[in-house]
Amino acid sequence: MIVSCPSCTTRYDLGHQAQNDVLTLTCRRCGHHWKKYPVQDVVPVSASRSLQVIEHEPEPDLDVARLVEAAKSARIQYGAKRVARLKKVSGWASLGLCAALPFIFALVAPEATVMAAPMTAKLYQKLGWAVNIYGLDIRRVEQLNKNIDGQHILMVKGEISNSTNVVRKIPSMRFALNDADGKELYSWTLDTTARPLRPGETTAFSTRIAAPPELANSLQIRFAHASEIGSNPAL
Repeated sequence: MIVSCPSCTTRYDLGHQAQNDVLTLTCRRCGHHWKKYPVQDVVPVSASRSLQVIEHEPEPDLDVARLVEAAKSARIQYGAKRVARLKKVSGWASLGLCAALPFIFALVAPEATVMAAPMTAKLYQKLGWAVNIYGLDIRRVEQLNKNIDGQHILMVKGEISNSTNVVRKIPSMRFALNDADGKELYSWTLDTTARPLRPGETTAFSTRIAAPPELANSLQIRFAHASEIGSNPAL
């Protein structure tokens, strides 16, 4: 095996036994050191095979373009799905809000609700919610039982106060006597004939009834509805 010094090109014959060995050589002429590696067989590649390999090798620019296009398509699909999902959620939320609005309004503005739909007053009453649509408070109620000329007289007196910041008219008042089970035994109305009350102003009222029912156990006072004014049913 013939090798040449990479520095001065001096040639040396190493023999056949050194063909497959890794050797560290020193040139006797110039003193240069280098390594000799085993000789590798070179297999020639035909033109057709070379063309075939080149033909199937991926083109970097084409792969990058495909990745970019795939990413763009995935982004568009994700955006479309997200918009559709948001529309669906928004639709259900709007439907739920529309269904809940009447209940929200009833909770926030019970007075306006009762004025718009008087039948709801009983529902509020069953729920234990006192709704004051008049903005007037009935206070300091007193009941007095007197015997005048041998007749039992029930006298009721108290105050009406304007708890709002606007002038309020005083509607007719309704009084009802109930038995121990809450059943109404007798009722009557009273027109106080008082002028409208200014904010924070208070006025007094009084009424009486002769020979109240013996089974009367409690007295209920409230402002009368239009259909109740002047209604005093017989015993």
